[in-house]
Amino acid sequence: AHATSVRAARETWANGCDGFLAFSTSDDPRIPAISLPHDGEESYSNMWQKVRSIWRFVGEHYAEDFDFFFIGGDDLFVLPGNLRIYLASLAPDEDHFVGRRFKGYGKDNYFNSGGAGYTLSRSLLKKFVSNLDNRSCNPERVTSMEDVMIAECIRNVLDISLTDTRDDRGRERFHPFSPGSHIGWRHPIPPKTDWYEDYNREWGLKLGADSMAPDSVSFHYIKKPAMTRHLHQLLYNCGDIATLK
Repeated sequence: AHATSVRAARETWANGCDGFLAFSTSDDPRIPAISLPHDGEESYSNMWQKVRSIWRFVGEHYAEDFDFFFIGGDDLFVLPGNLRIYLASLAPDEDHFVGRRFKGYGKDNYFNSGGAGYTLSRSLLKKFVSNLDNRSCNPERVTSMEDVMIAECIRNVLDISLTDTRDDRGRERFHPFSPGSHIGWRHPIPPKTDWYEDYNREWGLKLGADSMAPDSVSFHYIKKPAMTRHLHQLLYNCGDIATLK
């Protein structure tokens, strides 16, 4: 991934960030990428332990250097300028947990989509890292659902809820799919069901272009490095053709 998806991100949208680090299984100062040890095996099914190690490292080394901290996978496209503008309305020394809200199955299972990326304010980062080994934060759990785990910890231990990040017309800013997938998504025809509809049932979903705010922050499932570069060119080098910043 260093030579493909991570490199594409580093050469495009990551340049708009105030700081950027990739975490990997091997060090690579060219990106830069850092190899971090974590409990358990190296696998997607152990993502929670990997993310715990990342947040611990960031909290120990960078907590005083930035106001907000955004995390996402290597198949995510981010618009840092839009993220920066949105976060400017929030205070870093208050507790903010910012991303794409989902209500998963089960009681009180509210979380920010890991696929769309999410942000912790400096204040929340410090509190979360200080509670990483709290028994109520599932420190030994082996699961791929890191987004559910961190939300559960922040909700149950710190009593902090999610932020509604939609704009004043109800359009979302953080997106768990690619732009084309959001344009084309439609409600399933009964008796068929769809987890995406279920996870957004409490506040509803807009369709097509109305589902995406003009100042959108992130899009998931940008799998090919060529698509990362293509989106970057459309957004930043095509003048009035692009409407997102």
